[in-house]
Amino acid sequence: MAAKKDKSALNEAGRKVGKALARSSHTVEETGQKMKKAGEKLVKDAAKKAEKTVESAISKVKKEMSELTHKKTTCCTTAGQTLLFKPGKGVTVEGQIGFLAGDIFEYLTKNGTTAVNKIASVMKDRGNPALLGAALGWLAREAKVAFSKDGAKVSIL
Repeated sequence: MAAKKDKSALNEAGRKVGKALARSSHTVEETGQKMKKAGEKLVKDAAKKAEKTVESAISKVKKEMSELTHKKTTCCTTAGQTLLFKPGKGVTVEGQIGFLAGDIFEYLTKNGTTAVNKIASVMKDRGNPALLGAALGWLAREAKVAFSKDGAKVSIL
């Protein structure tokens, strides 16, 4: 009879351990599900914040681009006078000069020291001569190019 009692106590202990394991397994699973939901919420919130930040940055860039392309040319004109430079379609005079300066710099990088007349003939389709002079002046002011003593040749510094 003692063996039967021990066996039944052993069975009872086994059932209790089994129930405890089942409860802890269930608790672990619930905790895992809660953590998964919390992680998904964090990712979703972070994505929303990033999206808002990107949208804000895009909005600022669009605004600045709009201001640059619609910027009024400032010059000393009196009533009835026309502007010396006329901006191209959608690009300010400053923008045209900047692009032309970039083209000139690229040309000089590839070809080395070049006569100003040669640059003028190569760049003639990119703007009027006044823009060419302004672009060369821009590059000189930024210490990107240097002129020969007589001003006939230009080279990259």
